[in-house]
Amino acid sequence: MNASRTLARLRAWAGLWVATLLWAINMQLGQILPYWDCERQTCLSAAISVAAALGAALGGVVSWRSARSEGHGFGAPGTVHFAAQLSALSSLVFAFALAMQAIASVVLTGCER
Repeated sequence: MNASRTLARLRAWAGLWVATLLWAINMQLGQILPYWDCERQTCLSAAISVAAALGAALGGVVSWRSARSEGHGFGAPGTVHFAAQLSALSSLVFAFALAMQAIASVVLTGCER
């Protein structure tokens, strides 16, 4: 397997893996950062959620562009095309979830008790 094949496959699956990892990291930070936000009166958790949503969307764009490119030149191109489209659409779901977490962290400051 040469480098261009590996890179094409990574681009095809980028939306799913990047968005999933950003969502998991944001979920963990969402459990930790509200205490800090309350102490310092900041919206750091909202900023991180917005950045993660943008990162998830960027991963989706990479996958979508990979799906739109013609001729992957290896294996079954239909499979790679399907994986890239699935990955791009999955990243939209995760970006939406991250956007909802950003809105929730703005509405609920962490100081409510």
